[in-house]
Amino acid sequence: MGGVPSTPLSSQTQDTAEYLIGTFVGEKSFPLGSDFWQKLLELPFSLSWPSDRVEDACELFAKNNYYTRHLTKILIHLALCLQESISNSGSSASLNVKSLNAVYLSRVFLKYWIEHAKNEMTEELYLSLDENEAIPNKLSGDYKIENLVMRNVLSFIGTIAISPGTYVLHHELLDFLLVTMSTQLLAGPSPGPEDVNPFIDAIMGQDPSLVGQVVHTLLNNYMLRPHIPLNNATHSVFTGGSDQGVLQRVSSAAANLMLLPLTYLVSSSGDGSRSSLADISLHLLLILIHYRKRVVADDSLTDRSEDNASLDHMSKQITYFSENPFCKALENARDIEFDRTDIEGNAHNGPLVRLSFASLFDTLGMCLSDEASVLLLYSLIHGNSDFLEYVLVRTDLDTLMMPILETLYNASKRTPNHIYMLLIILLILSQDSSFNASIHKLILPTVPWYQERRLHQTSLGSLVVVILIRTVKYNLSKLRDVYLHTNCLATLANMAPHVHRLSAYASQRLVSLFDMLSRKYTKLSQMRDEKFSTGKGNVIEDSITDDMVVFS
Repeated sequence: MGGVPSTPLSSQTQDTAEYLIGTFVGEKSFPLGSDFWQKLLELPFSLSWPSDRVEDACELFAKNNYYTRHLTKILIHLALCLQESISNSGSSASLNVKSLNAVYLSRVFLKYWIEHAKNEMTEELYLSLDENEAIPNKLSGDYKIENLVMRNVLSFIGTIAISPGTYVLHHELLDFLLVTMSTQLLAGPSPGPEDVNPFIDAIMGQDPSLVGQVVHTLLNNYMLRPHIPLNNATHSVFTGGSDQGVLQRVSSAAANLMLLPLTYLVSSSGDGSRSSLADISLHLLLILIHYRKRVVADDSLTDRSEDNASLDHMSKQITYFSENPFCKALENARDIEFDRTDIEGNAHNGPLVRLSFASLFDTLGMCLSDEASVLLLYSLIHGNSDFLEYVLVRTDLDTLMMPILETLYNASKRTPNHIYMLLIILLILSQDSSFNASIHKLILPTVPWYQERRLHQTSLGSLVVVILIRTVKYNLSKLRDVYLHTNCLATLANMAPHVHRLSAYASQRLVSLFDMLSRKYTKLSQMRDEKFSTGKGNVIEDSITDDMVVFS
């Protein structure tokens, strides 16, 4: 059976599944038009293979794919099924099942390749057909296999609405994208000109209108937070059943690969509003908008000699980051309720992503305990001027500010990256004078999570001052991060000209901070003077230098 050891099974359906999977990973090559592919994709898989057996099957498939090109063929069938589903508006249950099976198979073996790649990724995948085979006419065009697959996957995600019948397929396609884009793990933090990531590079080359649809869908998934309709669930990953099939079992493991480049993004609070589809949509969006690839261009310089009129042409290589269309689409997101371009009549480059800023604002307020949501908020207020303006004019700033301040209050339980991103967000917001004035006018009845003291009828601005001072003291005693320290003090400096009716407790904390810093500065100055008079070597000098950096 294709080199995969079989197990005794009582059902004929299971025997057929065993044979088809074994044949798929085996040595025999089946052309694209063979009935084998229809039988493979229409079969309801119910096998239960142990992980070591799945590993053996993946290893055998990797060995034989050079001759069979079955990976390319299963990807082409995936593209065909998705294209037909799009033309049927996703209403064909049989096409959805075939697409699901194609996604399972593709992702299982792609995950294995990505984890075990030794040479050039594209060379090991053999993403091409034999010379005697051609891409079906339905998919004809000047496309590479990776371009063909990514175009259809993104088209399905961007155009087919999520319904009970398509929910699982949407989720699996998002998982598939995360696995295919994880080839970045083989490169450095910033892919260089020589690094090849075939699938994410193909995604970045898609039509801008399709990019806009995908960004809109991912943001909508994050805001609407749809849940799996359990009565329609066909995937044991969602039902939690113990009788997992081979594809379901391994595809669940493959989905975990998405967490590797996002380790610092998954320290969530586990609240009741969690949605698996919303989480995976957010992670995918963050990977897409923050992908930057360096490219090399030749810059020709012309030098005219003083002795003759001849021109000496010199060229030098210039490295720069290619433009990210998904980042551009996020920056172009506009409020569906109010679009400045409609009023001012300004032309706009590229498609607009229209969504409800109100829903996005409220969703972010609920989810800021999750680092992924914090990174999305930072990306929006840093890159999208319209969303930043929307946030600044909201009268209920406590919706965003209270989760941010509570997280900073519990800084010891959070990662430094999480804290740092929140402080940058506060620093950006504090650059606006209206924000600084508004937070001092907004009165909080109580702050239940603040334990050191009962805070009643205190202004949001006073609470910001208290939490920032608390963060400064925590940083001085634990983290000793000069940039975190600078951001806290810079935010306080931005707020200073607009402070109004600061609470007695916040004023007391300010005086306490000044007293602590002044005493520390005086002590360091004395130590420096003693060093010059006693000449005790470099130990004191290094200690003073480290401390002075924090206070500089």
